[in-house]
Amino acid sequence: MNIYHFHYSIPETIPGGRRLDQFLADEADLCRRSQLKQRVRDLRCNGKPAKLSTRVLPGDIVEGSLEAVGLPKAIPQPVDFPLIHEGRSFLVIDKPQGLVVHPGAGNPDGTLVNGLLWRYRDDPFFQALRNIPEGASGEEISDESDQEADQESDQEGDLRPGIVHRLDKDTSGVMIVAKTLETHQYLVDQFMAGSVKKLYLAITRGAIRQNQGIIDSPLGRDPNHRRRFAVTPGAGKPAHTAFQVLRRFPQHTLVLLKPSTGRTHQLRVHLASLGNPILGDPLYARPDRQLPQATLMLHARLLELSPEPEGGVTPYIAPVPERFREVLRILSGKGPSRG
Repeated sequence: MNIYHFHYSIPETIPGGRRLDQFLADEADLCRRSQLKQRVRDLRCNGKPAKLSTRVLPGDIVEGSLEAVGLPKAIPQPVDFPLIHEGRSFLVIDKPQGLVVHPGAGNPDGTLVNGLLWRYRDDPFFQALRNIPEGASGEEISDESDQEADQESDQEGDLRPGIVHRLDKDTSGVMIVAKTLETHQYLVDQFMAGSVKKLYLAITRGAIRQNQGIIDSPLGRDPNHRRRFAVTPGAGKPAHTAFQVLRRFPQHTLVLLKPSTGRTHQLRVHLASLGNPILGDPLYARPDRQLPQATLMLHARLLELSPEPEGGVTPYIAPVPERFREVLRILSGKGPSRG
């Protein structure tokens, strides 16, 4: 049986008195809350035996083991993804638009995980990626299309060794991947504590009224559409996005986004809630009259964090993709490129 050992320090950002099972499912993204009782073993809080109903406080240390279930094989495949940087125990990639992060229902192969297995097929750590727990497919986490729904339900959570965070299938940009279990835990702790700086570029439909602002609206699943999320006042998970307008066009806006939480479809839903959905969004926007062929104009531009315990905080930047440059040329009145 495949066992994953976890060790978390409850961050200051987590409200005190929260149940341990809520923390493990919602914040640590360990697995679905309904699965914890069957899969978690040797649960301890501050070195003492704990129950899933135990109330935890910021600073508490939570440890235990998670049993993986139903292990289909993930096969090595030559999947292309540009490297931004490779360190001793991690790598930073520029995820192309259209690349799904990990196998799931309807997407058994051709994913980033398959590509990692191919590129690092002689590395013992990445061979563990062959064992992908069943049941994750179906958000966060996955941002998220058919495959989006898969990754989305994954945020509800099953383990993906090496995969620290995810981007939607149609979102491009910078991602970090761990190459050791120690680094994986170290990076996950930073994301959970909210200490990772993330910046995104987006082109929206319509003119955003304010030059800058903060969207503070909780998010939950849309009860009328299984693949969508929605602003859910009084319910859902807290979600915060800061934005700054970079450039205005007659019917569109180029905007910089800084999320401080990582909910499924967060940026897409928050912008849509302003009445300015992201251009090319197949779930939250209608086809654009001026740019009907546009794909999702959302790009993870910067990721700033400490990649290894012995290193300092480092920014990693993904180049602005050609699809963005092309759309900006058209919106600027220069027309499409002829190349």
